[in-house]
Amino acid sequence: MKNYLYLSVMAVVVALVTSSCSHDIKKPGKIYMPDMTYSNALEPYAQSVIVNESGDSASARKPVQGTIPRGWIPMDENIRSNSAYLLSYTAKNHFTHDQDKWQEEYDRAGATLKNPLPFTDENKDAGKKLYTTHCVNCHGAAGDGAGNLITLEDGSDGPYTAVPPSYKTRLTEINDGNIFYSVSYGKGMMGGYGYSLNVTERWQVIQYIKSLAGVGATAVAAKTDSTATAKK
Repeated sequence: MKNYLYLSVMAVVVALVTSSCSHDIKKPGKIYMPDMTYSNALEPYAQSVIVNESGDSASARKPVQGTIPRGWIPMDENIRSNSAYLLSYTAKNHFTHDQDKWQEEYDRAGATLKNPLPFTDENKDAGKKLYTTHCVNCHGAAGDGAGNLITLEDGSDGPYTAVPPSYKTRLTEINDGNIFYSVSYGKGMMGGYGYSLNVTERWQVIQYIKSLAGVGATAVAAKTDSTATAKK
């Protein structure tokens, strides 16, 4: 009796094993635990049965326009209590940075975004380090557009023939928000640095390049004083 039971169990096991095998990779045979073999979750970038309004059925969806990711805004109270700082952090949700809307959004950024950082030596020094890492090759150490990619050390032309304008002539014509938008999303041949520089770093770089142009705390103070005098 024991041998019969043993043989019966072995026969069932052999039958299960052999029926679940196949030489054809497209026909894996019998699957007795499909929930362990196939995940019910959608694979990344796979097509879903759910289609949104734009006809997109990819499983990986873009975030809703205008929403702010959890943790995107730092918990730093200096940032959360500063309206200009908050606007800088949430600006990316209000600009499409589409090529056909570039000028419109560039102008809007210039009218709405302000540098939330005080003009201090600490911020300027931090901006100088970042500028040296990310910007000097094109814009030059003096901000005159004579970077290594424009003019080689022997004085010959570099690989880029489009010379960036000098900060001293350009930055007196545009607002902080214009520069922030250009640094974030790019302008002309310059790519955007919004993915490599956080909001604070971008504003620090802007402070430094304004100091290269001679537009800094002194110029801002003088402009404020002249406006106050005019109102009187």
